[in-house]
Amino acid sequence: MSLKVLLPVDLQDRDAAIAGLMKVMKYLGGQEVCMHFMSILPGKPVPLLASYVSKEEVESALSVLKDDLILLVKQALPQLTDFSVQTTEGVVHKEILKYARELQPQLIMLPSHSHSKLENILIGSVTSKVVEQACCSVLVVR
Repeated sequence: MSLKVLLPVDLQDRDAAIAGLMKVMKYLGGQEVCMHFMSILPGKPVPLLASYVSKEEVESALSVLKDDLILLVKQALPQLTDFSVQTTEGVVHKEILKYARELQPQLIMLPSHSHSKLENILIGSVTSKVVEQACCSVLVVR
């Protein structure tokens, strides 16, 4: 039986995303895994701004995001032939947790990001919120 793993990927820094994918796969070694990648288009922080973005524009952006995620996975991990991708829009940690509840993975793997303590206090840490609230084990990969 393969290990079902959820791996959120931040495509804003492509080099860091590729490095994170490679670290994760190196960590998993030769285990049989069922990889589920996801990327989130951050939601609009101000509801008034949401009215200026049409549903079609959001769907178009999600389609581009999905294509970019598939391309990144294929470039970084050409040996990985069986995987799924999910893209969505919203509050990043909430979307990760929501998808994890649906998917029921045995493990969520999160590449760590270097944020100062002040940044974590002011904006909160996606990683810490996922670790605190996840329905399964969470592994932060440095």
